[in-house]
Amino acid sequence: MHITRLVAVVAQGALLVAPFARTAPPPNNPAPVTKKNLTGAAIEVRYTDDSTMKVKLLDDKLELTTRHGVLQISAADVRRIEFATRVPTEVAEQVARAVAKLNDSDFKVREEATEELKELRERAYPQVLKALKSQDPEVSRRADEIATYIKSKVPAALLEVREFDVVHTDDSKNTGRLTAEYLRVGTYQYGELRLKLHDVHSLKSSASAAAEELVAAVPGPANMTQYANQPGKVFVFTVTANANGGLYGTDVYTTDSNLATAVVHAGLAKNGETVTVKVRVLAAVGAFTGSTRHGITSSNYSQYTGYEFVRK
Repeated sequence: MHITRLVAVVAQGALLVAPFARTAPPPNNPAPVTKKNLTGAAIEVRYTDDSTMKVKLLDDKLELTTRHGVLQISAADVRRIEFATRVPTEVAEQVARAVAKLNDSDFKVREEATEELKELRERAYPQVLKALKSQDPEVSRRADEIATYIKSKVPAALLEVREFDVVHTDDSKNTGRLTAEYLRVGTYQYGELRLKLHDVHSLKSSASAAAEELVAAVPGPANMTQYANQPGKVFVFTVTANANGGLYGTDVYTTDSNLATAVVHAGLAKNGETVTVKVRVLAAVGAFTGSTRHGITSSNYSQYTGYEFVRK
């Protein structure tokens, strides 16, 4: 790992653009990115709304202020980051104004402030927690109502209030505050983007994600019949390929088809090999078409529940 200690924090003078948009290209992309120059580390970003996206981290180094000084950490060495809780200034001010109205003399104003804080969800949560300790019974009662509502709508992991950023590498865990307000990331679709840290909950490298997937894998069942009532769900299994099981379909298989045989037929492993696979359960499929692949012949079948392999 390449970490360099600095004497002073380097000022961040770059102009910020609008927060990253996950449903449409953000305006004014800083620079075009093509397959030729998109060479950063592959990472998976988890946003504060629990959505995820795979991007390339284009920054060469990340600067982290710690109690021992300022570190510069090579982006290529980063395996995982848990970001400190950050709320945009304008949102924090909006939350503060709403919290102040929780004990307003006008009932309607108190009700409107309560609903406003509920709508702000995880953005409001840190200040709502502080309001729970208020000596004013009306404020603490409403804060409790708001906190309960937010917890019912937002996953617990996203409500953890973090004071510091924690940057993990293969051989260290570094706690402090990242000095940048954004990360430079890139995708083939949108080009280079500036991802504001207050929009991000965590990130992990693709290598770390793959390792976590292996840890999460469990021994595969004989077939997927027991999972037939969970359409859309994806399971991670370790499977030892076996060419001798019953099989119906091609690429999409009936839930009673032998999983170990389907692995061979789908070209994911040779007979006797052990692999980790992702399997998605499907609702009723109209028909299954048999074929001969990799020395295995599968059969046709009529309407039935099915499964498919999720390929990367």
